[in-house]
Amino acid sequence: MSVRQARKFVETATIIAALSLTLTGYAFAATDMFLKVDGIKGESVDSKHKDEIEILAWSWGASNSGNAHMGGGGGSGKVNVQDISITKYVDKASPLLMKKVCQGDHIKEMYLVVRKAGAKPLEYLKIKLEDCLVSSVSTGGSGGQDRLTENISFNFAKFQMQYIAQDAKGAAAGEVPFAFDIKANKSL
Repeated sequence: MSVRQARKFVETATIIAALSLTLTGYAFAATDMFLKVDGIKGESVDSKHKDEIEILAWSWGASNSGNAHMGGGGGSGKVNVQDISITKYVDKASPLLMKKVCQGDHIKEMYLVVRKAGAKPLEYLKIKLEDCLVSSVSTGGSGGQDRLTENISFNFAKFQMQYIAQDAKGAAAGEVPFAFDIKANKSL
């Protein structure tokens, strides 16, 4: 079996598995992810996220130094909020994101949305970023891939994060919000 045939087999098996999960109502693991960037259109054709950037993966975090293991009061330092990084296919947003990193242009707002797929899609994680800057762009691929991918990182001054719980029937069941001003080092 050639590499091309093996890839086609895996694609077909993935589609069959996804369809069977969808038809049985047990497609809990699938997610859709979108990034909306002020002034930059992506290629999403999703009815709720048209012209946004489709995300394949993303990563983000924060850390805080502490001294609890050193005795005393167990104080903490100032939080270090990491840049958010996304992986996406190369698309019409790619040259504009490269332009932003090269020119140091700021982006007023960005929105990252993660949605559970299925019969009743639920946007269960929403992140709003303010006063943003493209901090890195890394594009690449290999001859065996169908599409090129790229990793984009964004720096930002404020964020709002919202998690929406889901009940047994698939409906929204309450939210847990948090907002933080990184420059001021305080919760909002």
